[in-house]
Amino acid sequence: KKGDLVRFISGCGGGYGDPLERPVEKVLQDVKDEIITVEEAERDYGVVIDKETLEVDMEKTKKLREERSRRE
Repeated sequence: KKGDLVRFISGCGGGYGDPLERPVEKVLQDVKDEIITVEEAERDYGVVIDKETLEVDMEKTKKLREERSRRE
C-alpha cells in the first residue's frame, strides 16, 4: 500500500565475463571458502568437483565446458 517500503538484499552481482572461462582454481577456492557449493560450481561454472575430496575432475570439467560452449 502507499507508503510501504520494500527492501531486497541479494548476495550476488551480475559479474562480468563468461563463467565458463573462470579459472578452475578460482572456482575450487570459492567452494573451499564456502562461497559457492559443489553443485553451483558445476551448474554455473562447468567445474566438476568431488563432494568428498574437493578434487576437480579435469576430464569431466573440460568435457562439460566444451559442451556448454558449443550450445551458446
